[in-house]
Amino acid sequence: MQISLDQAPVGQALKLRAVLQGGLRERLERLGLYQGCGLHLEDEEALFSPVRVRGPKGEATLAAGMASKVIVHHDDDHKTPVIEMLPGEEGHIEGLTSGTGLEQALATLGLREHDRIQFLRQIPPMRYRARLGEHRRLLLTEGVAAKLWGEMDGREIQFSNARRGHPFKLLAVLGGDASQQQVAAIGIGPGDVLTLEAVCPDDALGHEGDAETGRERFVVTSEDGLRLYLEPEQAATVIVDVET
Repeated sequence: MQISLDQAPVGQALKLRAVLQGGLRERLERLGLYQGCGLHLEDEEALFSPVRVRGPKGEATLAAGMASKVIVHHDDDHKTPVIEMLPGEEGHIEGLTSGTGLEQALATLGLREHDRIQFLRQIPPMRYRARLGEHRRLLLTEGVAAKLWGEMDGREIQFSNARRGHPFKLLAVLGGDASQQQVAAIGIGPGDVLTLEAVCPDDALGHEGDAETGRERFVVTSEDGLRLYLEPEQAATVIVDVET
């Protein structure tokens, strides 16, 4: 029986038959996932936090959703998303499971496919208290702060690396459509000037944590052990055979 991945049974053997979205098909093939390969849809919820990595041009913060879509080929020959790496592990970026928005965001951070990358650490839930203009106050998660790319003191950085009390001019939002919409919903955009006032542990401010839940992602394991985190709209374009 052929069915889309988002409708497939959990924990049952599946065979990849087609990927209707051309860009996703090409990216999965570059990761070694072709028609006929075995898959399993996992029954789990993933709790993600932003991570810190080191690439050819220095350190960078990846929001949790970004880190789940960047696949690294480790030195011992296995592959994992960045989000599953351990401190100190290294490898090269093998591919992505998302579109050009993520690719452009990584390029802005100085990271490209085939670049060598080292995982430094997961970042605990933090909140960034910032001022927009003279009067409006904002409370940003670590994940949102990592997506804000701007200029401060004559150099371009992420807001997650901003210095307290220094004007930060927002130049771009890193990531695809979901990231753009997330930041737009807060009411900020390129050209706005933010000033960091404080960074506090999330619990100290009495708000929900910065971790992103994987409830709206589909966790898929290939027969060679590679785990992928697919968005619902991606899973709907993946056609599989249910083995009985």
